[in-house]
Amino acid sequence: MSDPQTSLKQWLAEKVEPRLAKSKLSKATGISMDKITRSIELADPDPKKRRQLKQDEIAAIARFYGELPPGYEGMTQWLESQGDDAAAASMPYRPSPNASFPPVFQEFPQGRRIPLMGQSEAGPNGRFIMNGQKVADVFCPPGLENVPNAYAVRVYGTSMEPRYRAGETVWLNPQLPVRAGDDVVVQLKPEHDGDEMASYIKEFRSRSSKVLRLWQHNPEEGESHEIELDNAEVFSVHAVVYSTRY
Repeated sequence: MSDPQTSLKQWLAEKVEPRLAKSKLSKATGISMDKITRSIELADPDPKKRRQLKQDEIAAIARFYGELPPGYEGMTQWLESQGDDAAAASMPYRPSPNASFPPVFQEFPQGRRIPLMGQSEAGPNGRFIMNGQKVADVFCPPGLENVPNAYAVRVYGTSMEPRYRAGETVWLNPQLPVRAGDDVVVQLKPEHDGDEMASYIKEFRSRSSKVLRLWQHNPEEGESHEIELDNAEVFSVHAVVYSTRY
């Protein structure tokens, strides 16, 4: 089952495999044992039993182990905050408060920005129109620095809750092969010349020469969890690799 955080989760699973290692990590970072367990789950087909690690959690884990996980090698400031004192380095990491006064905003180190594409006209099953217009530039998550044509969109509707909520931003990698269990943005070919492309954010289930099967977690009344689209009408299927409230 594909997961955009596969390498990260495999790295973490090796770290918490020794006896009591998971308990020590939980006490040091404030991340519950249950969250750690679900965060390293890769095989269970039930999405409710799997979860994505959040950015602040990844930073806390990296500081605790004194090591940057795969895909986050550029986040050296996470380790620099531990200081050079040997005694301090030997002590377990304790998370600091998530607020400051006055507020401090931290920039991602990379210089590249990703275009946020405009949307309009929400419809059934979370359908929206991607109008091809860039409405903003947003930060580039780790792993997309060298990916051509990477882009971001905002989630329309509630059909993918609790996985994604309306207004949340998701980042897409058009170069990444799509596998069952991946979250994707699907664009459909216009019905007529000059029409804009209807799009969906869903979980990818399967694709044959005739049918594309998708899954939505929170369908509206009268809608189904599973959606079938005529494959001949599909223009593109791009993998979601990162998401956050923006």
